[in-house]
Amino acid sequence: MATIVEVARQAGVTASVVSRLLNGDPTLRIRAETRDRVLAVAAALDYTPNHAARALRRARAGTLGLAVHDLHNPVYAEIIAGAEAEARERGSVLLVADVNSLASDDETFRRVVQGGAIDGLMLQRDGDASDKVVARVAGSRVPVVILNERVRSPLSGVAVDDRRAAMLATRHLIALGHRDIAYLQVSGSNSRARDRRAGWQAAMRDAGLDATGRMVVGGVRPETGYRAMTDLLAAHTPPTAVFAGTLLAGVGALTAARDAGVSVPARLSVIGFHDGWFAEHVYPALTVVRLPLRELGRQAVRLLARRIDGAEAEQILVSSPEPELVPRGSTGPAPARRG
Repeated sequence: MATIVEVARQAGVTASVVSRLLNGDPTLRIRAETRDRVLAVAAALDYTPNHAARALRRARAGTLGLAVHDLHNPVYAEIIAGAEAEARERGSVLLVADVNSLASDDETFRRVVQGGAIDGLMLQRDGDASDKVVARVAGSRVPVVILNERVRSPLSGVAVDDRRAAMLATRHLIALGHRDIAYLQVSGSNSRARDRRAGWQAAMRDAGLDATGRMVVGGVRPETGYRAMTDLLAAHTPPTAVFAGTLLAGVGALTAARDAGVSVPARLSVIGFHDGWFAEHVYPALTVVRLPLRELGRQAVRLLARRIDGAEAEQILVSSPEPELVPRGSTGPAPARRG
């Protein structure tokens, strides 16, 4: 078992500096490169300042971390519910945190990880700098599983079939006779954004329809969906249907139609991506494609447990249950077919 003296000697500092750094002494003033060198040596020697953390490989904390970007997002709430249920059944506790909060106080998060407070972390990325900070800090000590995103080795991740779900949503509108179908796309370069866009485009092309002209950024929050839908409705020839890239953007699109005096679904059909408890309580009730988010949360915990036990990285696509169309009041036949 490594000692504090060994860490200090290899890092080229005193034992007092090692102790104060690893115990999170806020009064310690050292250069960033010195801090990183001490932490790297401590990690390489598997040294931590308390016995429970030193014995991390043998005696685990029984706590799993889960970090997302918006704790109020109903989509994340579904993932968290599934993860919490699976963790509880396994005798573990789930700690949930906001990614940006962890990144803004990365020293505290570093102490949590180095102290052995969590056995592993599930991370929902959004493509910003906070993701990199959290992944780097956690990944230096514990396994990390990426949530709701297709990743490649050596990363571990669990995703749902966004492309298939987007095709299902678009084909529903096409089956209702719509030919001018806009897509409120999710911005970013992650697999969620790419796959939803690809699914919409594939369904449009399969039907011989334009798969480029009505794609606008606006599929994230209610306000972005509202602005994008408002702009589309102000066009000389507005679309007769819209596929919103998220549930919240779908709600924003409904609100924009109402404020513009556009009847849904008589003049405009709206379908959202993912389901949530309030989707059936807006007016008209929002048609959606439901994905297995709770199962995603469960499988993420299972994968993280395997990684904690030493298994190799895996990339999982949740295929059961399949994406499901949930027809409600916001979609109907294209105006030209009414009669």
